[in-house]
Amino acid sequence: MLTNILSLIHNATTLLFGVYASAAFLGVRLNRKNNLHLLIFSCLTGVVYALSFLLYGTSFTEQVYPLIIHIPLVLFLTLYYKYNFVLSILSVLTAYLCCQISNWIGIAALTVSHQEWIYYSVRICVTIIVFILLIHYVSDITSQLLQKNAKSLAILGFMPFVYYIFDYVTSIYTSLLYSGLEIVGEFLGFVLCITYLMFLFLYFKEYETSKEIEQRNQLMEMKRVQTEKELEAIRRSERAVSILRHDMRHFLSSIVSYIENDENDKALAYIREVIHTSDQTAMQRYCKNEIVNLILSSHRNEIEHHKICFEYSIQLPEELSISDIDMTAILSNGLENAIHAVSSLPETERFIKLDLHIKENKLLLSLKNTYATPPEIIDGLPRTSEIGHGFGTRSIWYVTEKLGGNCQFSVADKYFVMQVII
Repeated sequence: MLTNILSLIHNATTLLFGVYASAAFLGVRLNRKNNLHLLIFSCLTGVVYALSFLLYGTSFTEQVYPLIIHIPLVLFLTLYYKYNFVLSILSVLTAYLCCQISNWIGIAALTVSHQEWIYYSVRICVTIIVFILLIHYVSDITSQLLQKNAKSLAILGFMPFVYYIFDYVTSIYTSLLYSGLEIVGEFLGFVLCITYLMFLFLYFKEYETSKEIEQRNQLMEMKRVQTEKELEAIRRSERAVSILRHDMRHFLSSIVSYIENDENDKALAYIREVIHTSDQTAMQRYCKNEIVNLILSSHRNEIEHHKICFEYSIQLPEELSISDIDMTAILSNGLENAIHAVSSLPETERFIKLDLHIKENKLLLSLKNTYATPPEIIDGLPRTSEIGHGFGTRSIWYVTEKLGGNCQFSVADKYFVMQVII
């Protein structure tokens, strides 16, 4: 008698779990109105389930369970709550998969106790606990994940869908699950592996997209900062030019006076001083290419702050064959790594050398820097044990490979060398 009552309660809690969890996964707010509507739906489908059980028995009812519970639930969520049909299916499949938590724990309790009433009692308790945890910690996340693109949804729904089919085919419609066949027992492991690999691929693509957005934002910020610097430089230049123009007659008079008195050395020194003063009014440009100028200018203050000897030879056209984002990823990461490497050296040993030019329609980049600790190069990439470092070189390598180029890291004499050909 007790077992029958507990079995009835178990069926009711499982039904309620499936209905309410499916709705919550979609994003249905479990307020008073929705709770009432979901309860009415659960009662109606529960009546159909009970009639099927009484008229046709347990085996038949289990086989038609998708027809009397799952399909009506999908249609209810789609038609009443106006959710996408595919999303409704995915939420129901996810709720079904979550039911397996209480199922497994219940089977474990039955295996230990050999008492059916304990099996049902454990399943009821676990179902309630899992439902509370899902509503508080998982449902909001799931509702947001279900708004992703079709590719993401396909990966999210692959495992619940395959498990649903597997469970019904092997344990409800047949007894393959308990046949002892190795292919059946290993099937879920195979599916889990495929799903995990698909997830890794999707995660990497999203990571790649986020890195591109991050680099784009970094580029925009560099442009903003550089614009501010250029405006300030223009203001300083205008003031200096104004002063030069105002003092030009005095300069020329002084030079004429030196020449008339045969003081040519003083005249030359004075001319050099005027030239030096006028040179300071000009903004520094490293080459014709705007993005390379922008990257180098953005690192200029840091280089000067650390008192690094920076030598460069750059011969580039105004337009490059690679995008600004890719150029930023390569050159900016390379400079950041170089500045970090030389900063711990004594001031007199801080050297960075940059060679950047085009040869036979190929972009050739060579960046050398001194170092305090010899870098360890494994599989062609430098490795570091410092937390938060090491991502820059991998990013450079990845972008270069993506563009069909070649990237090499090496140690020559006292320099760490990065060479890129694209």
